[in-house]
Amino acid sequence: MYAVAARFRLLELPRAIALISLIEATGCGGAQSPPADATKPANATETANATQGTEPAQSPESVAAQFARESEPIAKQLVKVDGTFTAYIEAKSPPKLKQAGQVVTVSVDLGWDAEVQCYVYTQPIDAGGASHALLEAAAKAVKFKSVGPYFLDHHTLEPMLGIRGLYHVERDGTLLAGDFKLMAMPRSEHPVLCTHDGPGYAKSFQRVSTEFAKSFRFESEQPSPQRGELWAMTLDGTPAGFSRDTTYQLEDGKVRRLSLSARFITSAPGEMSFQDKADIVTCDKDGALISGKYLSLGNGQLEIEIDVSRSKTGYDYVGTIEGKKVTGSFKSKQPVTTRYAVERKFKALARAGKPAKFDQWEYTPSVDPIAASKVSYDMTPNDDGFNIVSTLAERSITLKANSHGVLRQGLVDLGSRKVQIDLVEEVGEL
Repeated sequence: MYAVAARFRLLELPRAIALISLIEATGCGGAQSPPADATKPANATETANATQGTEPAQSPESVAAQFARESEPIAKQLVKVDGTFTAYIEAKSPPKLKQAGQVVTVSVDLGWDAEVQCYVYTQPIDAGGASHALLEAAAKAVKFKSVGPYFLDHHTLEPMLGIRGLYHVERDGTLLAGDFKLMAMPRSEHPVLCTHDGPGYAKSFQRVSTEFAKSFRFESEQPSPQRGELWAMTLDGTPAGFSRDTTYQLEDGKVRRLSLSARFITSAPGEMSFQDKADIVTCDKDGALISGKYLSLGNGQLEIEIDVSRSKTGYDYVGTIEGKKVTGSFKSKQPVTTRYAVERKFKALARAGKPAKFDQWEYTPSVDPIAASKVSYDMTPNDDGFNIVSTLAERSITLKANSHGVLRQGLVDLGSRKVQIDLVEEVGEL
């Protein structure tokens, strides 16, 4: 997720906010390649559906028991890289550390069939691209029968995504079943990716990997935002994405917001689809757009990269859409405004406590990258706050805000399917 901002060179920022440029990662804003040994199937168990002529070694019941097994917590061991970070992870013996290039590999023995491998990066990674790269590499050796997200956790404003894939692989005429799990925490400093390839221990792996990621201690160089929010998205109750928004007041009175998001769904049996987005938007104190940088990747591949800036006559844009270069300008019936403006308006209208309707012209590249789009808002008081219906073109979302007009939830009706977006962590206020 954070690595998608690799193309955003924020040289015009004051020094404190310029630290966001730590987001600059290697490559084209996609995932860093997983270590060579991260995707080798480590352990699998024989199934009753063995190839004809081969007698299976285990019954379906014993295989199912292996996939359902868990372990109790054990003592944690110190993980330390001098001058960089310290952390703690469950292990029966001191972890084995290996540093190669921009990755520190941490291998731990928990008494399971296979070690847990964790990779600590010195450069940012994006959750979707990194996860896709790992799964794609693993799929070259095995065939995933099913794969999908199985947990979404967080630590302060940092999300943690868990994915589990069940696979089949044939060895010596016997069909084997495997269980591949990964956890990605794509924070901007010392991001972590952990894997375990062995039947079972799904909840235990979640505990071990997330507690390891949360235990990191290091001297941060990141500035503190005026306002920070972490949102979690579910599709029919299953984790499907997250977004992290941080807002900074600049010394010249302008406001800058950094929005980073990841979406991940099971697109077909044994396959997942990932999308990462990054927006860096600068506005004036009233929320009118001054400039914006927008990046979108699908499965680690660049889809949209657009820069827009306000001019004397309208707005200029330049960038790439699906591999084609675009450049031009557009005018808007009203000044183009940002999320900062609409959130301030919600808070102002909440003080009146009355129903209200208003329109804004906003720039949303995924809807129309070469023009501003009209967005309508219908705000209605309820017992504990407000319901707000936001409509853009043919799409609408129902937002829920508290009594102060601060958004807490979003609901999208997709016919038989439901998308829910919840605010799970917040710091500061606008």
